[in-house]
Amino acid sequence: MDRYIDLDSWNRRDAYELFSRGYLPYFSVTTPVDVTELVRFAKKEGLSFYRAMVYVVTRAMNELEPFRLRIRPEGIAVCDTVSPSYTTAGRDGTFGIVGVDYVPGETMGDFCRRALAAEAKQQEGMLVEDDVRDDLIFFSSVPWFVTTSVLQEQPTNPDDSFPRVLWDRIHEEKGRLMVNFTVQLNHRLLDGAHVRDLLQRMGELMAPRREL
Repeated sequence: MDRYIDLDSWNRRDAYELFSRGYLPYFSVTTPVDVTELVRFAKKEGLSFYRAMVYVVTRAMNELEPFRLRIRPEGIAVCDTVSPSYTTAGRDGTFGIVGVDYVPGETMGDFCRRALAAEAKQQEGMLVEDDVRDDLIFFSSVPWFVTTSVLQEQPTNPDDSFPRVLWDRIHEEKGRLMVNFTVQLNHRLLDGAHVRDLLQRMGELMAPRREL
C-alpha cells in the first residue's frame, strides 16, 4: 500500500516549498551512458535493446525511493512500485503507447516477453489507459539520430510527477557503445544528486556478468 511523506520531518521540505511558488518546476538532464554490456547481453539473450533499457531504468527507479514519489491532493505519496509506459512504432509513421506493470524480482527476459505480448495487443488496437494512474514512468526513444540536449513536453500542472525518460541512437565512442540519456523530473521532488544515483544504479545493473 502506498504511504505518505511526513512533510514536517522531510529533508526536502524547503526545496519542495521553494519550487511550489509559481514555478513550472521541471528540469531535464542529458548525459552519455555506456550501454556496451547491455547491448551485448540483449543480443546474446535475443532481447530487444529498447525493452531491455526500459527494464533497467524501471528497476533502478523502483530501487530508489525518491523516483517513486508522486504529488497528490492528499500529499506526497511513496508508491509501492512504479511501472513503465512507453512509446512503440505504429502504422504509417505514428506511434502507440504501451504499459507493462513492474513486477519486483522479475528477470529482464521475463519482462521483455511480457512487454512484447502487451505490444502485440496494442497493435491490434488495444491501448493501455494510463491517464487514471500516476505510478508510471514515461519512456520514449529517438533511434534515428544522436542528441546533445532534449526538451520534452512540459506539463502545465506543477503537480505532475511522472519521470520522463528518453535516449537516442546507439553510437560508438572510443570503442564503446553509447546513448545520450535524458531524464526530466519535477524539481519539487528530485534534483541532480538523484540523477547521479539513478545513473550509478543503472551502471551497476548493466555491469558485465550481472544476473538480469
